Amino acid sequence: MKLYNLFNKKVFKIEPGLERIREALKEIGNPQNQFKSILIGGTNGKGSTAAFLESLLRKHGLKTGLFISPHLVEENERWQIDRENISDKELEEYIEKIKPLIEKYSLTYFEASTLLAFKYFADKNVDVAILEVGLGGRWDATNVVEPEVSIITNISLDHTHMLGDTLDKIASEKVGIARKEKPLVIGTEQMEIISKAILKGVKEIYHYPIGFSYKKKGENRFDFFFKRKKIENLEISMLGDRQIHNASTALAGFFILSEKEKIQIKEEKIRKAIKETFWLGRMQILEKNPTVVLDGAHNEEAVVETVKEVEKLFPDKEIIFVYSGMKDKDWKKIVNLLKHKGEVIFTKIPVSRGLDEEDFKEFDFPFEKNIKTAVEMVKVKALKENKIVVILGSLYLAGEVLKIHK
Repeated sequence: MKLYNLFNKKVFKIEPGLERIREALKEIGNPQNQFKSILIGGTNGKGSTAAFLESLLRKHGLKTGLFISPHLVEENERWQIDRENISDKELEEYIEKIKPLIEKYSLTYFEASTLLAFKYFADKNVDVAILEVGLGGRWDATNVVEPEVSIITNISLDHTHMLGDTLDKIASEKVGIARKEKPLVIGTEQMEIISKAILKGVKEIYHYPIGFSYKKKGENRFDFFFKRKKIENLEISMLGDRQIHNASTALAGFFILSEKEKIQIKEEKIRKAIKETFWLGRMQILEKNPTVVLDGAHNEEAVVETVKEVEKLFPDKEIIFVYSGMKDKDWKKIVNLLKHKGEVIFTKIPVSRGLDEEDFKEFDFPFEKNIKTAVEMVKVKALKENKIVVILGSLYLAGEVLKIHK
């Protein structure tokens, strides 16, 4: 049994407010207070930053809980301890435990997922939980914790129907995860976030490139700087400049927590943690003949970066895109961007919010409803014409492709 089975078509239901989750948590002894936590919010890069931070803490001997969303291949990915997914058996047991509370307080799917995470992590005695914020920050269910460190990766115009239609409004929502007396890491120099944090009264702010910085050294190496510390020639396995930035943001959070908690930092463990971090569906090379790149980019800013990085990595290759997305995104901007960068084939994600053939009618590109068929068609064409395939538009699309590719 999976948690989403309880919610049927209401998996995407969102109801702002923390009262329901707080009342439910109170009934089971407030498990979220039994371990230290780190909150990671932002528009793009949350998952990768969480993965780097988890790896750094685990390599230094801490027992870690990792809560992420959405999952890509199986729901169990949402709840991890030391990077191991919760087992099917345990997931069923925890669903049974929290089911009465889901019904009593009419919890949304994400609230129920969060409740399950806190109970699971407390029962397993994790030292620290890295919690990826689901949407926004201020009213997100994860925001009931008192984090040791909060991290905001960046902001861009996404989920504007929920968070506001300007960067300033979105920043207000994201800064909701910051605490006045606790450190805040901001992985960007966007003044919308920095000014909101200052106005909120956050006393300890570390933002790129003042509070921490890095210097690229080749395609997958960089030097990292934090206060008077410098670590040279770190190597990363994940592709793209964005991942160097995400790794640096995670390192800043790690150093801050280490100072607070007196963690003995070992440079060789940092090197190993950064190099070994891997995150599904982010600039992932699925195949090499032809080259197939899978990326979960789902908003304009992320798609621009993905295309830029693909062009940099494969400068001599033309691109064929496989694209699908969600109806509530500004997807037409993305399609207009893609059509100037290569050929496009549309497909459909099998969820209620997914774009379908009718939506794509105004664009003169082929549509293939079946994702597997769409990918196979494009691979044949790419091989014949010596092009590369890039699949993007949604983490849900990335998940469907990974299921096929298993």
